[in-house]
Amino acid sequence: MLVSPVSDDLYQKHRVRKLSVRTGDSVRIVRGDFAGLEGKVETIDYSSGKLYVEGMTREKAAGVASKLPVHVSKVLLTNLNLSDKWRSGLLSEKGRKGD
Repeated sequence: MLVSPVSDDLYQKHRVRKLSVRTGDSVRIVRGDFAGLEGKVETIDYSSGKLYVEGMTREKAAGVASKLPVHVSKVLLTNLNLSDKWRSGLLSEKGRKGD
C-alpha cells in the first residue's frame, strides 16, 4: 500500500501519523510545482507509487488537458474517505492502541 502522513487535525482525531492513501481521500500537495493545491484523489497507480489529484492538469500543445501524477510521499492527507467499514474500524483500533 502507499502510505502518506496525515495532517495535524487528523492526528488529533485518530492518533495515527501515517495512513494508506485511497481513492476519495482529500490531500494537500506539499512539494513541487503544485505545492499548496488541495483536492481529492481520483486514481492511484500502485506500480509507480503515484496518484492523480483533481485539478492537477497541464495544457498540452493541442489544447488537451492531461493529468499529472504526484508521488505519494509529496502529499499530506487532510480528509479521509471513511465509507469503508474496515478502514474506519482499523482507525478506531489504532487510536485505542495509542491511549
